Amino acid sequence: MKAVLLPTGIMSWKIRSTFSKIGIGIAVTLFALWIVLPLAWLISTSLKGTLEVYNSRNFFPIAPSLNSFRAVLSESSFWTSLVNSLYVSFSSTIIALGICIFAAYGFARYLTKWKHILLLFILVPRVIPRISLVIPLYDLIVSVGLLNTYSALIITYTATAIPLGTWILIGFFEAIPKEMEECASLDGASLFTILWKIMVPIAWPGIMTVFILTLREGWNEFPFALAFTTDRTMRTLPYQLFLLRDTLGLEDWSIVSAFTILTIIPILVLFLVFQKHVVKSIMSGAMKS
Repeated sequence: MKAVLLPTGIMSWKIRSTFSKIGIGIAVTLFALWIVLPLAWLISTSLKGTLEVYNSRNFFPIAPSLNSFRAVLSESSFWTSLVNSLYVSFSSTIIALGICIFAAYGFARYLTKWKHILLLFILVPRVIPRISLVIPLYDLIVSVGLLNTYSALIITYTATAIPLGTWILIGFFEAIPKEMEECASLDGASLFTILWKIMVPIAWPGIMTVFILTLREGWNEFPFALAFTTDRTMRTLPYQLFLLRDTLGLEDWSIVSAFTILTIIPILVLFLVFQKHVVKSIMSGAMKS
């Protein structure tokens, strides 16, 4: 049989394609390890005893134990912090989501002149480091008598979540044909009915994405909770995790790791439940781009 010689161009293309696939595989593997290894280390540490963490160099625990999780769950401070985080995060998320829907719809349908400049100014607060806002916000909160209240956290969490949520939803509302609203308007539907019966259901993937991102941001927020609350009964989970070093005296990494895992689980479960909406929203945003 005669050997089939491929043209030089095809061979070079196949070589480049092979190297590209290898490079992509290596990059994806390194990225996965970058994400998985810290989580694996966290889980491994939570299953070790205090002495084993300091005395053993083994990655996997010699005698796995759930004592750290039992110790965290037996503390009333954990449950108090959990309830505080749930209340503050969900309250600020619902309020921010309602404001974002109205703001995004107004930008998408009624504002044409200077829209991009106004959107830029809306996004500016997201660029400013959060820690730099603590002092002026603290003075403002003290002056209106909201220090050490849930309202202070809910208001600040809501304000910081609105810019990004509005930006995300504008693209979804703009992608909906105006003819649908015009037909509904001719049938006698009010503006409120059009928004909640037509626009919101169609833009639901984007709304769920904003919901998840806003909730995650409020759940993990630390500087505002540290600055605006001093009562131990108002501490959120990140605040309580920060205080573990002082309350334990010795850095008990098993307890810290178990507390961290229990803090992550609610958001992780929520994301797994709504991951289809989030992925669909990301894909829709990529197609619009």
